Amino acid sequence: MAKDIQDFTALVGKIAVTDTALDPRGTATIDGEVYEVESEAGYVDTGRGVRITRVKGRKIFVRRV
Repeated sequence: MAKDIQDFTALVGKIAVTDTALDPRGTATIDGEVYEVESEAGYVDTGRGVRITRVKGRKIFVRRV
């Protein structure tokens, strides 16, 4: 999984690719690192592009692009 980063806000706006289906949670690769993410707009298939929309603590929220 991703490095032990305390502040994920720098990820907002980046594009990721889902490694697992998001229903609504799963994993995605962002800049070569795997992160746990949560879809804000329902189910997303594996291998889809998503944009990081916001971060709340250590939770990373995404939407399909």
